[in-house]
Amino acid sequence: MRRLAFLAIALPLSAACGSGSVSADYTAFCTVANNMETVASGPHGEDPAAITDPTVMGETWAKVVAAAEELRDQSPAEIKDDVALMVSTLIDMNDVFKQNDYDLVEMAKNEELRKKVDAISQREGVAEASGRFNTFVEDKCSDSQ
Repeated sequence: MRRLAFLAIALPLSAACGSGSVSADYTAFCTVANNMETVASGPHGEDPAAITDPTVMGETWAKVVAAAEELRDQSPAEIKDDVALMVSTLIDMNDVFKQNDYDLVEMAKNEELRKKVDAISQREGVAEASGRFNTFVEDKCSDSQ
């Protein structure tokens, strides 16, 4: 399986979060969004070889899904639907990985599974939701406020 499948979904969830000042109304949300960024940039982003280790992959995805669910649950009403769509994509992708014991090397050999994961990662509306989410985070959680 391609490393990009993980990055294409997980990183847009949090790419815009900064650690600077935050609007008081969004402090808790920005903290959760920052945590999602930290989790999403974990071992797979820093060590591409880790993607070949099913144990590490399973541990990483458990953390990513938990952080994503927390982000979904803490999202303000203005972007809750967008975050829910993005998180549902992560959960669905994780379900496929879990059903295949997080063995992405073996999964990559199966064309049907590759297509299934690609379809999830390219789900209609996710790119637009991610764009709205990133704009919201830039406005509410950026260093410039």
